[in-house]
Amino acid sequence: MNTERLIKSLTAHADLSPQLITNLEKKLKEEYYKTHQILHAAGQQENRIYFLEKGLMRNYYYDHHGNEHTVRFWEADDLFFSCQGYYAVPSYFYTEIMEASTLITLSYTSLHELDSKYSEVATLIKNMLLRHQQEEYEIQRLIDLPPEERYITLRTKKPNIFKKAPARIIASYLHLTRETLTRYIGRN
Repeated sequence: MNTERLIKSLTAHADLSPQLITNLEKKLKEEYYKTHQILHAAGQQENRIYFLEKGLMRNYYYDHHGNEHTVRFWEADDLFFSCQGYYAVPSYFYTEIMEASTLITLSYTSLHELDSKYSEVATLIKNMLLRHQQEEYEIQRLIDLPPEERYITLRTKKPNIFKKAPARIIASYLHLTRETLTRYIGRN
């Protein structure tokens, strides 16, 4: 298991001591998932952090009419840190693997153990929580844009999603009909 990219991602959130990195690496696990596997269903507690080494994941939920709504995508080198999981609260979302994926994981239990031994872990957690809040804000800002601007923004920031995810899922994320999304794609 190569943890170099994960460690680089974590050190972007906080300075990590060599001792912490050594102990962290002992607690990491590498996991492999097939396309369309569900990591967590709504109502389950997310129990670990995921670093997406390779692949594509998403979060989604069903509304009261049974319609599916995608709320977030993760691509290679993204860190999936769940506030609900960290605080041991059941998730409202399903987490699905969109293509065969390799993930490096750390249980929240292990994170709490490291937090009790290394002071810099508190800074890391705080910054990951802030980053999660910032991502939520960015998603809300995206939804507030006019429809075509939503499409252009996503196309610019995450072009690979258009190569890997079905149009119906992208349309649900952008709060568009599939027909409208297809029309925007056709113009480009």
